[in-house]
Amino acid sequence: MDITENKRFNFINSVVLWEGQINASHIAEKFQLTRQAASTVLKQYRDQNPNNLQYYASSKAFLATEHFNQKITANQNAPFSQYLSEVNVNSTQKSLTQDCIFEVEAPLRNIKPLNVRPILRAIRENLAIDIGYISLSSPEYLDRIIEPHALIFDGLRWHVRAYCRKNEAFRDFTLSRFNGSAEYEGKAEFTRENDTAWNTIVNVIIEPDPRFNTQQKRIIEQDFQMEDGCKTIATRAALVNYLLRRLHINIFQNTPEEQQIVLTQASRKAITQYLPQPR
Repeated sequence: MDITENKRFNFINSVVLWEGQINASHIAEKFQLTRQAASTVLKQYRDQNPNNLQYYASSKAFLATEHFNQKITANQNAPFSQYLSEVNVNSTQKSLTQDCIFEVEAPLRNIKPLNVRPILRAIRENLAIDIGYISLSSPEYLDRIIEPHALIFDGLRWHVRAYCRKNEAFRDFTLSRFNGSAEYEGKAEFTRENDTAWNTIVNVIIEPDPRFNTQQKRIIEQDFQMEDGCKTIATRAALVNYLLRRLHINIFQNTPEEQQIVLTQASRKAITQYLPQPR
């Protein structure tokens, strides 16, 4: 199977997995093909997977068979966001996702290409850069010599993971607060391999808020794919704080309905050293 065919077949599997059906229009729209060419792709897929789909004239589509449903059981945790991204690319007609699935969009921080270029080059070539940076404590641009090795997206804004020569430690910097004017200071002295928190993998373990009753806890366990009353999420120690924010457990809420999930006591104790310390 060549790359193009594999990509098209994966798309068919994804659509059928989530929608339970597919027709030539899905494929034609996604890959900018004629309907005849899209029908050929669908026939090729069925030739290689004869038991996956069955045509229903009433739906004017090929529907997933029981064989397909059993075969993809292992993919039940496939990311829904991946499916949404796939069906919306190159979309020119009103599709299912455009018609009835909506996403709440928050304003992202102001990221300018010219500000990002020197940082990406520094990451790519393991360079140190002298670049202007502002913060709430220093609202005027001040030069910082940093040695960046990664970009991090926390769901709302981008951060730069870098060694800061001023603080003599690895820090996270908000990407939108650089001014883009940079001078390269030669090779970095500290790289990703020297970033202990980045290279340390920790387990963040969540469980239902203990204030819930047994039935309520079961609902939360199902929501968060918990087994035996908890869910273990492996992450880099440097990213623990971002994960807690995404899970909304960085702040304790007054009611269990607001809180829903909490860290297990053992997990909280294990990751405390990686959380921001009060100043």
